[in-house]
Amino acid sequence: MGLPPPGLWLKRLWVLFQVALHVAIGKVLLTLFPGRVKRNILAMGEKTGMTRNPRFSHENWIPTFFSAQYFWFILKVRWQRLEDMTEQGGLAPNCPVVRLSGERCSIWDFMQDGWAFKNNVDIKSHRNLQDRLQAARLLLDRSPQCPVVVDTMKDQSSSCYAALPERLY
Repeated sequence: MGLPPPGLWLKRLWVLFQVALHVAIGKVLLTLFPGRVKRNILAMGEKTGMTRNPRFSHENWIPTFFSAQYFWFILKVRWQRLEDMTEQGGLAPNCPVVRLSGERCSIWDFMQDGWAFKNNVDIKSHRNLQDRLQAARLLLDRSPQCPVVVDTMKDQSSSCYAALPERLY
């Protein structure tokens, strides 16, 4: 792999500025107006479904907003999206994923209408598919209200979709 083209570096610099500004303003607002920011975040969570599962208490994930880990995760995802293969209104990529049973399937099998929580389980980087499946089983123990599949070791789904903010692991 060579260096990205100069235009991509400029886009990355612009994204760095945007994310840094977003996190800085968010941190200030969270410090000055914690109740109001909490209500806004909960309203966003209601739209996306994050607040529907009582086992994922908002006290676990609201404090992670605007943290250093949040900054680096958002930056990484936004940089990845600069090179996305998907386009709004276009056909979604049908990336391979693996069920916890080990059966290989594709992301389209689950179509319908990653940052870590504060009390998240510490999981080391996956060296193989079995490590990844074991980590997914830890999530299943918490009864998520969604199907659970894992990306292949090539991370194609992550590259194509880079889900925000509901990437649970």
